[in-house]
Amino acid sequence: MTDTPLPADAAVSYDPYSYEIDEDPFPVYRWMRDHAPAYHNERLDFWAVTRFADNLAFLTDSARLTSTFSTSLEFMDSPKPDSGLMIWMDPPRHNRYRGLVSKAFTPRAIRELEPAIHRIAIGHLDKLRDSSSFDVVEAFTARLPMDVISELLGIPAEQRRWVQLRSNAMLHREPGNPMPTQEAMDAVKELMAYYDELIRERRARPQDDMLTRLTQVEVADESGETARLSDEDIRQFLSLLGTAGNETVTKLLATAFHELWRNPDERRAIVENPDVATTAVEETLRFDPPSQYQGRVANVEIELHGKRIPAGAKVLCINGASGRDERKYPEPDRFDVRREIDLHLGFGYGRHICIGAYLARMESRIAIQEVLARWPEYEIPADGLTRMHSSNVRGFASVILEVA
Repeated sequence: MTDTPLPADAAVSYDPYSYEIDEDPFPVYRWMRDHAPAYHNERLDFWAVTRFADNLAFLTDSARLTSTFSTSLEFMDSPKPDSGLMIWMDPPRHNRYRGLVSKAFTPRAIRELEPAIHRIAIGHLDKLRDSSSFDVVEAFTARLPMDVISELLGIPAEQRRWVQLRSNAMLHREPGNPMPTQEAMDAVKELMAYYDELIRERRARPQDDMLTRLTQVEVADESGETARLSDEDIRQFLSLLGTAGNETVTKLLATAFHELWRNPDERRAIVENPDVATTAVEETLRFDPPSQYQGRVANVEIELHGKRIPAGAKVLCINGASGRDERKYPEPDRFDVRREIDLHLGFGYGRHICIGAYLARMESRIAIQEVLARWPEYEIPADGLTRMHSSNVRGFASVILEVA
């Protein structure tokens, strides 16, 4: 990554589908913050905000900006009122759905997972003890989050790899085409059918797991009537956990291990004091988050920095850019695992702040601590990085660690 700013008169075009930009979007983000804080891409017909203050304001403004068109640019051409996805809902429907899910997905339930997360992480890493090099994504970061989610939900161990592979396939895109492939659509059908079967089983034979709790939670709505989650509600939440929850931690950890290699003094700070892994997770989320933007559509005309964003416009709140905003963070291009951060937007913010953020943070902290306890020093060879590409998710498909 380069810290050299682009000149003010540079011919910059921000395209979230561009593989070239995705390799290092931060100079483009900086140019947009400085010279086009209300950026308009006429060809792709969207607006983008990149400064921290503007992102924070937009992410907390559900009156002027709606989430119901989806959050990824390739899907934002029409509203999707029946998607069943919580991240594509506005109040009051979003409030009801999130309130119900939150009653099962509690901090206490997540905290109780900590011993299991250690056990799962150790199980994967112990298999690598005799390796001189390995792909930390394939062998570890792509496996840990799905195993943890499966543990939480009560998915049988023998079926977890199958669920992980289909969850990953749902997100696969071919170069130059942001739309889902046939493989992705087939994976959706197979996984939804499997989730339907699990839900039927839990309703018939409850167990001590979160999936059972999702079938049982109820809350009084605005009229005082009791509301419960439907099978479709639960299925979509499981889909969200299996894709967004899995992908977020997978890419967050791969980026963390890459940055800790590029910054050996920061890595040694964690080796000397493993508690620093907690702030290292937050710094990674600020510095280079897995989800680079959150899409919204303007309900009304919005004036910003002398520009008029028209009603009906697609707007990208680029949290990947806001984390490097020098108006908010001193020396924002420096990766500092001991940085004290009062607020970042790596998990979104406002009503749509990631419901699994607590779990993702705990998984990531444990993963970093366990890896560095075994391999305090490692190298990444010149050909050891392979980046994945999508319009929104940024991260690595492969990171080779040489440990001996």
